[in-house]
Amino acid sequence: MRKTGMLKFAAGFILGALVFGSATAIAVGVIAHPKTAEVVIDGTNVDLKGYIIEGAHYFQLRDLDEKLVPGGKDFSVVWDGAGNRIIIDTSRKYDPDEVYREPGAGNQMSADEMRAEIIRLTNIERVKAGVPELVELPALMDCAQAKAQDFLDNRYFSHNSAKYGKPADMIASFVPGVRNTGEILATWATDPQDVVNGWMASPEHQQLMLAAKFTHIGVGAVIGANGNTYWVQHLAGF
Repeated sequence: MRKTGMLKFAAGFILGALVFGSATAIAVGVIAHPKTAEVVIDGTNVDLKGYIIEGAHYFQLRDLDEKLVPGGKDFSVVWDGAGNRIIIDTSRKYDPDEVYREPGAGNQMSADEMRAEIIRLTNIERVKAGVPELVELPALMDCAQAKAQDFLDNRYFSHNSAKYGKPADMIASFVPGVRNTGEILATWATDPQDVVNGWMASPEHQQLMLAAKFTHIGVGAVIGANGNTYWVQHLAGF
């Protein structure tokens, strides 16, 4: 695999957040934090300088190239959550959907149970912050679930969808009359508590999740055949 730029390894899980008001849009800024991570290539541990950008781990390909056999090979990349390792195997081709499912409470829950748990945990955090709990809205639940399914069906992870457009437009199409909308995303994590903890650990995500202007919530969760879970939280205010 030879590409320019950055190669993303989803170590832990990936977050995304976007909030829209009636007239303006605010996108979360991207901040890179240097970090080292243990990487395993063909069974041998190597050290690579990496960066954390909004919860995702990145390594520059030129740094990775130095660790591979001269001439380069196509290689598989697997996140081993239980061992907290990134495993690279040059004997197999790269599969962007390949992932080892991490052990956790989410593995024993159905997708619907995980959606309900996200709402429960979110409201616990809102009560702690002194803001009203969010009310589950069926149309907003359908909207969030449709976005999560769209991720799985079309193998992407972004606020903007080729099928549904921008989050504000998508939410408005499912929930007529909405004034304020917000979208928070996560992937790879399989435990609702880990997802909410990740959102709360990010100032941008926390501010959005605890915003008093939102009154209703919808949550989507879709589990792929490989164990990867896509999470979508849609927020609405009227």
